[in-house]
Amino acid sequence: MRIGLTYNLKPEIAPTPGDPIDRYEEFDSEETVGAVAAALRRLGHEVERLGWGPPMLDALIKRDLGSRLDGVFNFAEGVGGRGRESQVPAMLEMLGIPNTGSDPVALALALDKGIAKIFAAGHGITTAPFRLVGADEPLAEVDLRYPLFAKPVAEGSSMGIRNRSVCRTHAELQALVTQLQYDYRQPVLVEEFLPGDEYTVGVLGNGDLARVIGVMQVVPRDPAGDFVYSLEVKRDYLNRVVYRMTDELLASGALTPEQLAAIQQLAVDAHRAFCCRDVSRVDIRCDRDGEPNFIEINPLPGLNPVHSDLVIIANGHGWSFDQLIGRIVDAASERWGQRASSS
Repeated sequence: MRIGLTYNLKPEIAPTPGDPIDRYEEFDSEETVGAVAAALRRLGHEVERLGWGPPMLDALIKRDLGSRLDGVFNFAEGVGGRGRESQVPAMLEMLGIPNTGSDPVALALALDKGIAKIFAAGHGITTAPFRLVGADEPLAEVDLRYPLFAKPVAEGSSMGIRNRSVCRTHAELQALVTQLQYDYRQPVLVEEFLPGDEYTVGVLGNGDLARVIGVMQVVPRDPAGDFVYSLEVKRDYLNRVVYRMTDELLASGALTPEQLAAIQQLAVDAHRAFCCRDVSRVDIRCDRDGEPNFIEINPLPGLNPVHSDLVIIANGHGWSFDQLIGRIVDAASERWGQRASSS
């Protein structure tokens, strides 16, 4: 197939003074774009790099006769507010070009963590009690059990999540919420901190055919204090955490088969409830009683060939990078074929 690539590259400049250090954290490196393109070529596809924004639109609209794309492999984050991840899929829908991954509605729904938690709870998926604080709203007393956890409502890649994100007093919470409002210009999600084990789960496929790639536990090397899978930890993951995969979790007794099944079911339930297409990554953490809780779902997971969680999960369960990319394309092309055959 002839496949276009849509993406946002990290700028070759550092954040300006006054910006948070993670301003461009969501954007991809040339390493990631090159790796996805190379994998698609090794799988036998013809690849055209499209990027994002006006250059992408020009490349899509001003096409020579006979140069039609069969589809687009999309991992563009977009630029702007809560709907930014929906920008490219919405434009592709307008042009009638199919793409890998979720549609604009699912992407926008999942990116707003507050709406996502309301939506998950409405589908019977367990999630920690929470409150939302508006972008310009002063923090009032919250009827939640401390310690509490705060993060910007519509960011990814651990943006706004730091080692200090756990608050034990109202004064700590007020200072953190104020800083997050200033840095990210958006509402803040405040939720009860989940002190149990943390897992991230890769899911592939669509509807009833969606299946778990594998479960990965994120274990701190230093177990002291309240562990947060923060920006600092992710940037130094080789020294800060150990990743334990499904077989090891079962063999070591860290999880019983029943506990593993509950984590897997929560991930698949979330993937289906949000109507995610082709691929997602679901973050889960256990509460005080050891019960798995929904943290968030990412229908546009990172694909760096070395350090993205989804790729680490796939590698840890015996998949190569090419196999992962190929399975995403297979799930998408099956949808595209169904659409074409029904039109």
